[in-house]
Amino acid sequence: MPVANPQLLAEKILERLRAKPGQLLDPGKMAKSLNAAREQIIESIALLRSWGYVIKANHKRQYRFIAAPDSFISTEISYRLRTRFIGKRIHAYQAVQSTNSIASQLATAKAPEGTLVIAERQTRGRGRLGRDWYSPEKVGLYASIILYPKIHPTAAPGLSLMTAVALADTIGSYDDMEVKIKWPNDVLVSGLKVAGILTELSAELDRIEYVIVGVGININQTRADFPDALKSVATSVRIGTKEKIRRVEFLQRFLANFEKEYLVFKKSGMKETRRKILKYSYLQNKEIRLKLGRKTVSGVVIDIDETGQLILDTKDGIMAFNAGEVTTH
Repeated sequence: MPVANPQLLAEKILERLRAKPGQLLDPGKMAKSLNAAREQIIESIALLRSWGYVIKANHKRQYRFIAAPDSFISTEISYRLRTRFIGKRIHAYQAVQSTNSIASQLATAKAPEGTLVIAERQTRGRGRLGRDWYSPEKVGLYASIILYPKIHPTAAPGLSLMTAVALADTIGSYDDMEVKIKWPNDVLVSGLKVAGILTELSAELDRIEYVIVGVGININQTRADFPDALKSVATSVRIGTKEKIRRVEFLQRFLANFEKEYLVFKKSGMKETRRKILKYSYLQNKEIRLKLGRKTVSGVVIDIDETGQLILDTKDGIMAFNAGEVTTH
């Protein structure tokens, strides 16, 4: 019986084409081996091309795989993704209001841990403190991951810092750049913001129901791509490396690093992660101002403790903070 699902058939054909790069494959033979009609094979090739895959045909209508798109489609993200559970379920969109919002709906419906929600563009991307996250299409990475950690809600801030470590490791794997983490949720390259993290959770007093870890990463923006208001504070991985980055590969590297850090976090909390956080810390030994609602506290950053709190040496003594907006003097 012919394969009924066009997307599934297209993915199977893509798998065959990729397994033999450069080799011509006959649609009639593929139809037989896949228990499909020849016309379905041709229609599926057209579908693959509409996804952005470059597949050439000769005069005999034999097909050859040429190149894959740098697009966030589930088929491409899954190809050679080296993780156990992070990103094994993917919900990919061209445009959404916010990946965190969709991920929250999926988590409420008990989607598997590690489910990834990703979009080429967000129309209402959210940052911390109710700010918008600038989310132009085809250049950035906007994604959310669903987690069900068995931790106390007070330990949840560590997930943002753990994610920042995974991002810093991923960015640093491309070039010898000055990558830093600015507590509590920013990643910087050469002092400018390259990525932000928004962690949202549903919890009871002593139990977390789920956590959504959202990330926004500037990957292939050039300086001219940023609005005037962001040009002096934002950068991209491309600006740092001076090379265009394949975004799908970046995502795959990040998901692998994220899974590694998350497994360590689940086993030992911030104890191991903290070493990397301090290595990457942008604020260590700096004098800062920490805004807490209408109140502002000044002091020198002396540590980030094992719960993810920022430790300040202030005029009133040593103080610990688990949230706030930081500005440096």
